[in-house]
Amino acid sequence: MSFQDIEAGRPINSRRGVIRKQDPTQAVASGIFQINTAVSTFQRLVNNLGTPKDTPELRDKLHKTRLHIGQLVKDTSDKLKQASETDHNAGVSVSDLSLLHFSTHTHTQRSIKCS
Repeated sequence: MSFQDIEAGRPINSRRGVIRKQDPTQAVASGIFQINTAVSTFQRLVNNLGTPKDTPELRDKLHKTRLHIGQLVKDTSDKLKQASETDHNAGVSVSDLSLLHFSTHTHTQRSIKCS
């Protein structure tokens, strides 16, 4: 499995080559990966504002990327709720999922501050 597979949210291949449906936890991880990738792209585009590369096309890309990030967050939130329900039925605590969300949010915020 490559980063492109994760980013695209493709199902995981088992060792026998049979494709199985992505479990909710993997779907959340994939969504978080996609959000982080989109935020990095957005950050790169923002850094071009006010430079000679600042064009209407750049601003259009910024707008589309922002909308894409919003949709990814919504989709990943839905996946997180599904994983929470699945894990609740299996006896996994919500604090485990909250820790995953917190660590991802912290990483994203650090990435934004570092550039």
